[in-house]
Amino acid sequence: MKLTEAEKKDIMSKYEGTTSDELLTYLKRHFPVIEINFDWMEKPIKQISIDHKTYMLEHNKKYLVGKLFGYLESEWVHLGESVLRRTIKKFLDGITL
Repeated sequence: MKLTEAEKKDIMSKYEGTTSDELLTYLKRHFPVIEINFDWMEKPIKQISIDHKTYMLEHNKKYLVGKLFGYLESEWVHLGESVLRRTIKKFLDGITL
């Protein structure tokens, strides 16, 4: 299923004002995304590397939010749990769209 630009902007707009740009930049720099694409595939497989292990992005968002939250919780405690989780969700949605 292909999303239009308007649908992508609508999905990302729900995170406006409730996330941390500083944490978002940190996530982009420290958790690389790997795309695997073959000629016979409709869309590429996307994986994220967390603590030197790769995890599939598709149908795995809830698990990955918990995994990243547990990994970052002690360093980013000043943001609060809700901002931390919403920023992680925004990061994951940004990669999968």
